[in-house]
This record gives sequence, structure tokens and C-alpha cells, in this order.
Amino acid sequence: MFESTGEDQRFPSVAEFYNGKNIFLTGATGFVGTAILETLLRCFPGIKSIYILLRSKKNVNPEIRKEQIFSKKIFEKLKEETPEYLEKVRLIAGDISLPNLGMNEDDVQLLIQEVSIVFHCAAVISFTKPLEFILQNNVLSLSSVLELSKKMKKIEAFVYTSTIYSNSNHLNLPLKEEIIRLPFPADKFIDALKKGDSAMLQELVAYCKPDWPNTYTFSKCLAENVIMDNMLEIPVAIIRPSIVIFTWKQPMPGYVEENSGICALSIGAGKGFIKVFQADPNNRLNMVPVDITANTHVLAAWSVGTKRCASPFVINCTANENLHVKFREFTDMMTQMTLRFPFPKSFEQLSIPIIVTNKYLYYILSAYYHYLPAIVLDGMLRILGKKPRLYSLYRFFDTTMSCLKFFMFTSFEYERKNFEYLGTLIQPEDRKDLSLDFSDVTLSEKSLSVPEGSPFYDWKKDRKSQSERQRIAQNRHRLIKAIQWMFLMTFCLLIYWVFSRIFL
Repeated sequence: MFESTGEDQRFPSVAEFYNGKNIFLTGATGFVGTAILETLLRCFPGIKSIYILLRSKKNVNPEIRKEQIFSKKIFEKLKEETPEYLEKVRLIAGDISLPNLGMNEDDVQLLIQEVSIVFHCAAVISFTKPLEFILQNNVLSLSSVLELSKKMKKIEAFVYTSTIYSNSNHLNLPLKEEIIRLPFPADKFIDALKKGDSAMLQELVAYCKPDWPNTYTFSKCLAENVIMDNMLEIPVAIIRPSIVIFTWKQPMPGYVEENSGICALSIGAGKGFIKVFQADPNNRLNMVPVDITANTHVLAAWSVGTKRCASPFVINCTANENLHVKFREFTDMMTQMTLRFPFPKSFEQLSIPIIVTNKYLYYILSAYYHYLPAIVLDGMLRILGKKPRLYSLYRFFDTTMSCLKFFMFTSFEYERKNFEYLGTLIQPEDRKDLSLDFSDVTLSEKSLSVPEGSPFYDWKKDRKSQSERQRIAQNRHRLIKAIQWMFLMTFCLLIYWVFSRIFL
């Protein structure tokens, strides 16, 4: 996949490559997409325009959603130092799930005439949605972006955000930096999708073996095959991040969004809501900072756009051993961080999460620690005329965890030669802002920056002081313990009564 002549002076620097360029970005509201947008604006003042595709969502129009992007904490430094850079971001109203991305003809022609670099990050990241829905949003949408990109008169690079788990069905092999081909051309799947032929689609998927752990990972593998079949004439890079976590350095250490992947589980445990996990405590999780992920995208476009790397350039954006940690180490680290920096809006006093491997033991402990208090507290909320929600939240958590179970019990090894090679291409003047060398980062060290960098640690949003919140969490903890002890006493009395009837 490497293509270098050794005459590096012939190639433009990263800044020179982006100078005067117009960029098209999908998925700008997502965690990775937002980080890419911020990186482009901060590092490359010579960029002419960045077009972002946004749709209306929950009665919020695209213009408001654009403002919501720039209200994120990750843009604070940019707004303070160079607010004029934000004016380079231009809104394109559309929807990736619609034909032609839901854009009007004027916007289509604008992109065709002006855009040189495409970053396609938009995707539905769900392990529970049905196959057709996932493929509609993650594969047909990609096909639409590819067709648009092939019409662009100035196109130089196309960068697609995949996942390290796109080939996670191959359990016994290291996940290599290559596209594993499906038994049928990708167009067969797309034709079945467009025709709404569910039976044909299911039949095609059934022939693809071994089975993928969920529809999302299969959709990413199929998407990579779509690129392989349709983008031979355009320089392409495929980025496969592992578990994306908080920023390492830029624009601030510790920034992460509340709903981003494993962060949501960490917050749930840190707030005292989640007390039991079903997982292998020794299973290793590979985590990569979001600013490293954004840097990889930006550098990959430059590397294939300048022909420094051959297309398609597949990059496993993963970490070395320092961020390839056991699940128990991760939960212990998050517990220590939360004890030192308690979460705003905590549900209950923090306790060390229980990790069990046996599903029946998990059912018992989950019933005792999660559902028993939830049923009683929901009943109290009903009496007070408030909406019960704890039981439904635990049901949602269990549904999510059942989808994550495969990853909680399966460790992977990753090839990262292309990732390391990309790091060697960075010129000295670019290393400060675009470095890919985070080999000295440790999770325990960098987690201490999360309270300062992350928006969900803002105590102003709690409306209660830290001491008041701590008192509420302690009182709720006492109430839940009382509920659990009353249940145990009642259960023991019931067992005693049964045995006394039988044996006495």
C-alpha cells in the first residue's frame, strides 16, 4: 500500500495540500465528524470552504443544528482566537438516507464544481437496528456519496470512516489493513436494497460467512466492498478507528461527548446507575483518542491525494499496548477518577462495578442491584404523580449490553503498519498539531483531564452544588440499600416458612 519515491521535497506539505481547497463533510454532528471539522478549521487557515451536510432532526432545522455544532466545548478555543474561521463552514441541507442525499440541484452542482476532498463520516451506529435499515443508511448513503464524488470535477481524495470491527467475524486472525471481499459484488446487495427485495437481501447476507456479530459491522464490511468496486478512478482512504475516546491534546485534553460509545457506559457507572456488567474482566479493549482519529483522516486525504500512498489506503487507527487495556483495568480507572471528581447529576453513591462472566449470575445480580430498586422507586414516582423511568432505562441498558456482549468477551489483535507508516510521513512543522505518535499515553494519566475538558462535567448544568448532589446521592443510596435489605429479609423469612412447613 506504500508508494514513496524517497524524494519527499516533490510533495506538498499538508498545509499546502489543503490551501485553497473546498471540502465536503458528512456526519459533522457526530463525535468523530465534529473533531475532523475542528481540526480542519484550526490547522489549515488556507482552506476556502467546508460544506457540511445536515438534515432536520426532531423538529430542529439544519441552521439550528449547525449552531449547535459550534456551541460544543471543542470549538471554544477556535471561537476565542480565530472566530472568522467558522464563516468558512457552509450548510448544505440534505439527508444521507434519501436519493441524491436529499439535496437540491443547485447544491449538487455547487459541490460538483467546487469540492476537491470528501470526508464521509455519517453513519447510523446502532447494534440493534434491523438489517435493511442499517444498510439503507450506511451502504446506500455511501453509494450516493460515491456517485456524487465521481462527478466532482476537482476531486483529489475521498476518505471514508469505517470501523476496526468491519472484519470482526474473522476471530482467529489479526485484523489486517486490507479489504476482505464478500462472495458477491457489492452491487448485488445495493440492487436488492433499491428494489426492496428483502428475501434476496437476506439470501445474499446468509451466504456471507462467518457471521458478523451484528448488522452494523456487516454494513461497514459491505461499505468497504462498495468502495473497492466503484472508486478505482479516485484516490481513496479508509479509516478504521477502534474504540474512540477523549482527546489526547488538541484542541484541549479530555474532551469527549456524553453519548459517544464507551463513554456512555462509563458515565452510567460513574453516576452510580450501572452496578453490574456481564463481561470478561480480562478482555482487552483498544482505545484511540478522537484527536488522533481526526488527524488520521486529515493526513490520509493528503497522503492519497498527493500519491504518497496507493489507493485504496486502508488504515487501522488503533493504539499500542498502553491503550489496549483489560476491561477491569478500565472500570477501576474510571472508578478512581469518579471518586476523585464526582459526576454532576449523580444518581446514587458510587460503588465499584461488579463484573461477572456467567449470564445466570448476571441475571440474579442485575435483578437485585438494578431491577428491584427500579420497580420500587418507579412505584414511588407514580404515587407522586411523576413519570416512572428507571425500569425502562435498565431494560435499555440490558438491550445495549446484549448487543455489546460479543465485544465484551472477544479480544482482537490489530495490524497497524499503514497507520505507523502514515506517521512517518508527517513533516516536522506539522507534528505539533497533527502527530500520530501517542505511544506514551496511558489511560490512567489522561483520564484525569476528562473533568476539565468534557462538557458533562459542568456543574452549572446540575443546578445543585456538589455538596447538595452528594447528599442526594447518599440518601438515595441508603433508600436503595433499605429496599434491598427488606427484600432479603422477606425472602429469607419466606424460605424459613417453606422449610418449616415441610420439615417441622
